[in-house]
Amino acid sequence: MNIADDDSALWALSTSKTQRTEALEQVAQRIADAYGSQPKLLALAVAGSVGAGLADSWSDLEIDCYWEDAPTREDRTAPIARLGADLTTMWEYDEDDREWSEDYILDGLPVTVSNFRTATIEEFLDAVVDRIDFDRIKHFRLAALRRSRPLRGEELLSGWRRRAEAYPDALLRASLEQTLRPGGVPGWNARAALVERDDVIAVRTLLAAVAERVFRATLAINRIYCPHGLTKWQHALLDECRILPADFATRLEGMWHPEPRVALAHAEALLLSTLDLAESELDTTLTGIRRELLDGRSRAPADG
Repeated sequence: MNIADDDSALWALSTSKTQRTEALEQVAQRIADAYGSQPKLLALAVAGSVGAGLADSWSDLEIDCYWEDAPTREDRTAPIARLGADLTTMWEYDEDDREWSEDYILDGLPVTVSNFRTATIEEFLDAVVDRIDFDRIKHFRLAALRRSRPLRGEELLSGWRRRAEAYPDALLRASLEQTLRPGGVPGWNARAALVERDDVIAVRTLLAAVAERVFRATLAINRIYCPHGLTKWQHALLDECRILPADFATRLEGMWHPEPRVALAHAEALLLSTLDLAESELDTTLTGIRRELLDGRSRAPADG
């Protein structure tokens, strides 16, 4: 059976994010329907930019399937056949990501399906929320749960979301230890020397690393799981934040100042204001991190 829809190509004609998101959600519903009454499939959600309501002209469609038992090849390919889509890639189980995945083209639209066992998600939640596991793959999955839209198994997905919302202080502290300690930013303690030697490439690499770490720390302070290895959708994610470091926008822009000494001064100020915000959120003093941040500090003024 080929599941057709006269409005299947509306996603290609949509211009605004709202219109494109709505059009792609209709395609996602077609995909969900193509699984029929498959009893092993306990939940299905539209994820990625579409699930977050941010679809634009660059967006494809990401579908997350949650199975009671490991899905067979037939479980995964039967919906594709019903849709009349063209399978492009079939990935076997990935031990690192703990998932099976497949890619196909539906009416010209690239679709990626990620398949997980429900027991795996339960393990991820236990590890991150209860045991303060900072594994990035687990955090990406919890972020996807919070930013996706259920199309099947809403009760199960809602329960997982409630657990993921419990972003404990211990996890926040661990996140800050990883993101704000300058030992993880190559060249931080040598920043003054890099400027004196006019090592522009090293300085700009350092500044990019600081920007990324401040961004991740700010998400953590707001109890938001980082959704991707790249710093994608930065403006949308920052809009979700209830609090930001002091002078955040000004300092962030200042880090791209053409004069490296000035840019580094802005970077140092932004790191310290992020640390101030973290200490306020945790109601504690993170003396060790502050001392490391100030070690070998730049002699540059913050303005200029």
